[in-house]
Amino acid sequence: MNNKIIVIVGPTAVGKTYVSVELAKKLNTEIISADSMQIYRGMDVGTAKITEEEKQGIKHHMIDLVNPDEDYSVSDFKRDAEEIIDRLLIEGKIPIVVGGSGLYINSLIYDLDFGKAKSDEKIRKYYYSYYKEHGEDALYEKLLKIDPESAKKIHKNNVKRVIRALEVFHLTGKKFSQLSTNIRKGSSKYNCIIIGLSMERELLYERINERVDEMLSQGLVEEVSNLLEKGYSKNLVSMRGIGYKEIVEYLEGTMDFEEAVNILKRNTRRFAKRQYTWFLKDKNIKWFSMDNLDEIDKTLNRIYKYICSTIQGGRDEHY
Repeated sequence: MNNKIIVIVGPTAVGKTYVSVELAKKLNTEIISADSMQIYRGMDVGTAKITEEEKQGIKHHMIDLVNPDEDYSVSDFKRDAEEIIDRLLIEGKIPIVVGGSGLYINSLIYDLDFGKAKSDEKIRKYYYSYYKEHGEDALYEKLLKIDPESAKKIHKNNVKRVIRALEVFHLTGKKFSQLSTNIRKGSSKYNCIIIGLSMERELLYERINERVDEMLSQGLVEEVSNLLEKGYSKNLVSMRGIGYKEIVEYLEGTMDFEEAVNILKRNTRRFAKRQYTWFLKDKNIKWFSMDNLDEIDKTLNRIYKYICSTIQGGRDEHY
C-alpha cells in the first residue's frame, strides 16, 4: 500500500487553508485538520474554522469532534487521524494533513517516545483540581521546579500539556523533556512530504490583526457569550484558548473592549512566533514563501511541482 502523505504546516493566518484546499482539488483527495482548537463544536469564529464555502467541496476531517468540556488528547488525535489516513491510502488517495498544532502534527509524522509513557486518571484529576483552585501560574510553577527544560517549551496557557508533563514525572520519575528528546525520529508508518508556509513577519502580523478584526465582525463576542451561557466554564482548556480567554475577561469586566482586542492581537502574534520556532527546528520541512499574495497561483504551482517530483521519487530543490 502506498504510504505517502502530504503535511502542510506554518503559523496561523499564513494561508494554510487556501493552499491545502487548492492542492486537494489538484490531487483529488481529502484533508485532515491538525488543529487542537478546531476539534471543539460550537467554537467556530474564534478558531477561524473553515466554512463550507471555503472547503469548495473538499471533504475535511477532524473538525467538530468533541464538546468544549470534553477531553481529547494527542493520542486520541493520532488514533482517529490515522484511521482516516489509512482508509484514504487504501483508496489510492494521498491524504493532506494541515494545521499549526505542532504536537498533533508530530504525533503523525514522527515516532514520539513520550507518547508511550503511562497515564493515570487520578493523578491527572488531582493536577486539574489544583489548577482550578490555584490557577495556571501556580500549576506552571510546579513544572518549572521539576522540569525547567519542558517548561521552556510548554506555554503556561497550555494547561493540558503542563498537566501531562507533571503526570509523566509523577509516574516515571523522569522529566518530560528526557522522554521527548527523540521527538523527530521519522515515522515508520508514513512517508511524509512536509510543506512549510512562511511569511515576512510584519506582513504576517498585519494579516493576524486583520483576522482578529474579522472575527469580531463575525460575532466572536457573541460566540463566547453563548458558550458561557451554556455553562461552559472559563477554566476549561478549550475556553483558555487564544480568542476566548481575552473575550471572557472583557465580558467579566476585568478589561475594556479595546484592551481585550489589543491583547488578543498580541497573544495571537506571540502564538504565531511560537509556531515558527517549533517548525523551524524541523529540517525535514520544505519551505515556501507566501509573501507575495498577488502571485499565490505561482506559489501553488511551485508547491504542486515539488510534491509531484517527490512522489515520483526525485527531489528537485529548484522548485
